Formats: sequence, structure tokens, C-alpha cells
Amino acid sequence: MKMMQEDPVEGIYCELVGDNLFQWRIYIEGPGDSPYQGGIFEARMEFPKDYPMAPPKLRFISDFWHPNVYKDGRVCISILHPPGEDSFNPDERPEERWLPTQTVSTIMLSVISMLNAPNVNSPANVDASVEWRDHRPEFIARCKKLLTKLKSVPSHVKIPHPDTDPVEREKKLQKMRLETELNLYDDEDEGDEGEEEDEEEEEEGDGEDEECSGNYHSDAEENSKK
Repeated sequence: MKMMQEDPVEGIYCELVGDNLFQWRIYIEGPGDSPYQGGIFEARMEFPKDYPMAPPKLRFISDFWHPNVYKDGRVCISILHPPGEDSFNPDERPEERWLPTQTVSTIMLSVISMLNAPNVNSPANVDASVEWRDHRPEFIARCKKLLTKLKSVPSHVKIPHPDTDPVEREKKLQKMRLETELNLYDDEDEGDEGEEEDEEEEEEGDGEDEECSGNYHSDAEENSKK
């Protein structure tokens, strides 16, 4: 949650449902040039107890019409499928499915991509898939009609636009520059530590040479005494 607030995804607002860390309320702004443009849709994300080993579930609360969204609102995309291979969907590669290294940000980026370009080859809503493929004007008209039925968004919800809003974009760039500077400082510190270690090793090496040299002179002195 903290990461999504500090580094938000364009058009995505997240908050907890009450104080439950495993239940998130998400507001998704329909991307421009898509049938969902102009709408803000409410969704619910539920995390399993073994997250991040298993993926969360995402479901639209708002009425939604999309080839990859079941009629009850459940989102069906590869990144939300459990890790491993699926014998029922051999075309879906394991690397397309959920990995423990992925985050809510990567999920939401996949959702935005889904809204712009549905996957009609593996639909969750066959009727929506057929309409998208064969009757695009009717599909768009149906989506636009759903926009008129959307509930108003609570006043405290502020949809972030870090990629398109000039002020928010500048804040994002400043944050990125600061992180870059901090990384450079860290690299310099590591470099200094490495130099100090090298110097210490050289000093230890010099000491060893002196000790060996001393032993050599001692042998020479012993020979001269003989």
C-alpha cells in the first residue's frame, strides 16, 4: 500500500477496506482512447494469507463489460493466475503467470493494458469477446452506457496522474532524481570502503614482506657467524 501511495500507477487509487490489510478498495480510471474513457470504476482486491507466494484476486464492484472480466466482475488475466503451468491453458506460458517478485503495481499496469487491448483468445466473457471482435460499435456503445450508471466517487479519492499531469510528473521526476543521487552516494561509499580494504591488505602485505625479509637477514647473519 505504501509503495502504491508513494509511487502510484497512472489512473489508479488504492485504499484499505476498513483496517483490513488483506482487502483493498481500488478505483480505476478508464484510460483515454478506450471504451472506458471518462469513467472511474470501483474494484476490490483480496490478498491470500500466503501472499506473495500466491496472487491476489481482483473483482470489479462496478458493472463492467469486457472480454477478460467475468459477468460477476472477476478479472481473468495471466498475472492473476497461480504460478506454474496450466494443463487447461497450454498457450499461457509460466512466466506470464504470477511470480512472488511481482507487485500490485505490475498487476494494475496489466489491468490498464487489458482495458486498452482485450485478449479475445482466452475470454472470461464470451459474449463480450464476440461483440468486441465482430460488433465493435455495439461494444463501445454498451460500455458508454455503463458509464452513465457509475456511482459518484467519494470526495477524498484523488486519482493520481504521475505520467500526464505536469505537477505530478515533476514530483515523480524529482523523486527519481533523488533516488538516483542516493544510489550514487551509496556506490561512492562502497568504493571508499573497497579502497580502505585494499590499503589495509597492502599494509598487511608489507608487514609480511618485512617479516620474511627479516628472517632472510637473520639467516645471512647466522652464515657469517659460521
